[in-house]
Amino acid sequence: MKSRDRPTSVPANPEAWSEKSKQSVAYEFRREYTDKPYKCWHCKAECVFTAQDQQYTYEVKKASIDQQRLLCAACWAESHRIRNMLLECEKKWAEGKAKLQTDKPFLTHWSELLVALEAYVPHKPDKAKKNMLAKLLANA
Repeated sequence: MKSRDRPTSVPANPEAWSEKSKQSVAYEFRREYTDKPYKCWHCKAECVFTAQDQQYTYEVKKASIDQQRLLCAACWAESHRIRNMLLECEKKWAEGKAKLQTDKPFLTHWSELLVALEAYVPHKPDKAKKNMLAKLLANA
């Protein structure tokens, strides 16, 4: 099915939303989802948060009705990959902090991942971790 053949709106079922979303003003008024164009925050590609994707996001995944798309699929996948690698670093850190405090390759990799993630998120960076890693690298 080509994108122009796809419907640009689908009925909404607010009863299927998360409990938090059911407390929103949208719960009383939203009766359909419509395609919402947006520009990817990272790569600036023109994208569409389709009505079908909204229905799945809000009714199946139970995401907050206030959630909007910021990244295209490719950029979201890359940001998700970076977040997973950051979780791995944090897990390793929790398990072996004493040894890893002087492991320059590990500390550098972790620091580079934090910087890489900043390109995909519009909110404040994790300054505390970046500062900790900078100090550890200076002493390693």
